[in-house]
Amino acid sequence: MYEIIDTHCHLDMKEFDDDRDEVIKRSRENGVRAIIMPSTMKEDFENEKSLCDEYGLLFYMVGIHPHDAKTADSEAYDLAKKHLKNKKCVGVGEIGLDYYYDLSPRDKQRDVFSDFLDIAIKNSVPVSIHCRDADDDMVDILRSKKDLKGVIHCFSGSEKQLEVGLDLGLYFGIGGTLTFKNSVLKEAIRDVPLDFVVFETDAPYLAPVPKRGKRNEPVYIKYVIEKMAEISGENPHKISKKVFENSKNVFSLDRI
Repeated sequence: MYEIIDTHCHLDMKEFDDDRDEVIKRSRENGVRAIIMPSTMKEDFENEKSLCDEYGLLFYMVGIHPHDAKTADSEAYDLAKKHLKNKKCVGVGEIGLDYYYDLSPRDKQRDVFSDFLDIAIKNSVPVSIHCRDADDDMVDILRSKKDLKGVIHCFSGSEKQLEVGLDLGLYFGIGGTLTFKNSVLKEAIRDVPLDFVVFETDAPYLAPVPKRGKRNEPVYIKYVIEKMAEISGENPHKISKKVFENSKNVFSLDRI
């Protein structure tokens, strides 16, 4: 059994409404020590806090996904700052840029991303960064900030993301994509130092092989660990132990 922290799991989504208790119980029984839920809109903040109050295994982050950046307002920022005072709120996310779907205007995405980065820096908490088809703007914004810490969520293998992440000391969120047959991440992961890897599911999305096509959940991280061990030639328990410590460090989870 591996010790696991799922650093990015949408366990509050409706896909888990029918069996959330069972998923959490199964996670706990299979070595999962913590599950971190990112927010995607301000309406998530209180719901995730309530779930964290109910389940000791859960933690949450506050942020607005680039798809919903158009909804960001002063109330959202004020709510985020308020929730960051809660001991179960461990960071800012999911924030970033998404030019693939363009569901919010790009200038609004950039402004909201920058604003939430500033909130994270001021409160000394990590961020979870979403980036799709927007590497250049993401790099420019990240390089304009100081004292930033956090995770490039769902790292795709992008050279620009790898370069800026390593330069700024960010961590790389590795999940089910690593196990996909034609994933470029299999090659890129060789260039990511294990010291800067964290594991995530992005559940209910991106279930790894052999569960691909099914709803993802935290226990499936074991397949990602074993694929990384296969690629690197390292012992999977050594990998899981190191990444577990990385995750505790970046999200200040010493108490688990």
